[in-house]
Amino acid sequence: MSEVVAFAEMRICNGCKTQKPLDAGFWKGQTLCIECSKHRQKNRWSSRTPKKRLEQHLKYKYSLTINELNQALESQKGGCAICEEMLPDLLVYNNRRRGYAIDHNHETGKFRGILCLKCNSMLGMARDSRELLHKAANYLDERGSYYNVRASKKGK
Repeated sequence: MSEVVAFAEMRICNGCKTQKPLDAGFWKGQTLCIECSKHRQKNRWSSRTPKKRLEQHLKYKYSLTINELNQALESQKGGCAICEEMLPDLLVYNNRRRGYAIDHNHETGKFRGILCLKCNSMLGMARDSRELLHKAANYLDERGSYYNVRASKKGK
């Protein structure tokens, strides 16, 4: 009786150029061995500074450069495009969160301006509807608003 000997399928890694068994040394469909994949991923992420990540995010999501973003902030005199509250430095992250929002048209993806987080939330809650925002403004005009009360107390 003859014995059947099974041979493991082998693959050469495109990174380290060594031959390794397919079932133990490679993730499915990959051309790099597991060690090379981990090494590449670790080095790729450690080289990305917050500024570099922001540049890539702006480029791929909004087709903007960092210079165009800075020009927009300068044209807004450093403040929110709606309430004019001063915005933080665009390249500073606090616990991985920006203190501003890059406003854009959700249908076209076109950049509109830089907003504070409160104003961006307001537009989002109103679903970018001019009609809804006009109704909200009329409601506040008719029934009074906290802003008007606060402004009148400052004047006294």
